[in-house]
Amino acid sequence: MTTLEIISRLCGITSELSEIVRAQQENIERSKVEEEVKAELRQMVDGAERELDVMEYHLRRIVDTDDVEAFGKE
Repeated sequence: MTTLEIISRLCGITSELSEIVRAQQENIERSKVEEEVKAELRQMVDGAERELDVMEYHLRRIVDTDDVEAFGKE
């Protein structure tokens, strides 16, 4: 497995985990959990989402694994 494939798979797993956390947060928002706890968890999820967005932005300069075969043929 190439480094680019590893990065791509890790990004995919991270995105899936982010979706799970977001769904859990939505369930927490609808539950009878204290508002202070909801706000703290919401802040944590939002911070992690922002970090993921920044990392994705910086990773865009790396060739996507879908383009690995085409890399160097230009």
